[in-house]
Amino acid sequence: MNFSPRTHISPSRTVAVNSLALEKRLAGERVYNLSAGEPMIGTPAVISRAAMDAIDAGKTHYESVSGIPALRDAVSTWMNTTYGSHFSRTQTLVTAGGKHGVSLLVDAMLIPGDEALIVAPYWVSYVSQVEMAGATPVVIPTAEKDGWKVTPADIDAHCTAQTKLLILNNGSNPAGVLYTTQELQAILDMAAQHDIVVISDEVYSGLVYDGVDYISCASFADHVSRVIVVQSMSKHFAMTGWRVGFVFADEQIIRVLCTLQGQTTSGASTISQWAALAGLQHADDIVPVHRAQMQARRDVFCQRFGEAFGHALPPAGSGLYQFIPLTAFGIVETDADAFCTRVLAEANVAMVPGEAFGVGGYVRCSFGETEEELKDAIEALHAYLVK
Repeated sequence: MNFSPRTHISPSRTVAVNSLALEKRLAGERVYNLSAGEPMIGTPAVISRAAMDAIDAGKTHYESVSGIPALRDAVSTWMNTTYGSHFSRTQTLVTAGGKHGVSLLVDAMLIPGDEALIVAPYWVSYVSQVEMAGATPVVIPTAEKDGWKVTPADIDAHCTAQTKLLILNNGSNPAGVLYTTQELQAILDMAAQHDIVVISDEVYSGLVYDGVDYISCASFADHVSRVIVVQSMSKHFAMTGWRVGFVFADEQIIRVLCTLQGQTTSGASTISQWAALAGLQHADDIVPVHRAQMQARRDVFCQRFGEAFGHALPPAGSGLYQFIPLTAFGIVETDADAFCTRVLAEANVAMVPGEAFGVGGYVRCSFGETEEELKDAIEALHAYLVK
């Protein structure tokens, strides 16, 4: 059977590694899963109760394709209050997760021949989503010595007449990069110079550590017309499986996305949307607790890793991951893909190779697991590698 060229993409490496780890667990093996892209904490009870209440009340039917009005009101207010944006309900779309939001955007805004700038290390799905839209991903490399940050000069050097988008992951997966106000201003100024739209993926904005304030691209009034923000309930509200995300943009863009969504998913799960509304109504009680939990787990991971391998990891500024060079493990290998495959097969520790994020010689380790699981995983790694 012949399939569309759109299917000629690589499977998500993070999903593949996590699935293999889960399969080994189902087979009865003790697996230490440092590959999962989620905080391993339960969804808050107030959110789960709201879902059950919605079911009991019969709120299980189709809703507006753009999302329940009360949820769009609540999330736009939350964005504006928390991050200094100025979005309204009509500038807000509810999607089936942040990933679907990005997918809708590239489908709506790119045509064959267009180019989209993607900063490496990048979240694994960006490249494939651009390719599925028939466009060309243009990867901008960065370096650990520069904090994995893209600069205006980098953007300028990679722009062509075909460049239409810059996808910027602030609070990045896998490197935990956070941009300052000055850095974002300069990036947005350069985007304006080349007349390109910026998709700002901000799904880790609630998991920012060490007392640092998160700066949203939507807070820059002089660039509001070219900034599109993607958000999600998954990470900082611990709702990964509920599949609720958001796109904030100009009303014209939201209308186009709504048309696409109406012909694909018809919208996010109604029950999940009512649950998300409850989460937003209790955000001040939920997000700080989750942030503190994840920071504590990050600190445990970095401390135990340093003790085991004698290498001090710079703690991630945000997110759920440490992006670690293979040299930190005291080994001379450079092929992270082969390293991760071997370690999962022989030591039952699951990590994601840096090649999946566009950077070889590194691995991504999630600190989203419990503190005990993190300690056990590092002990298992040390026992296997330091023989």
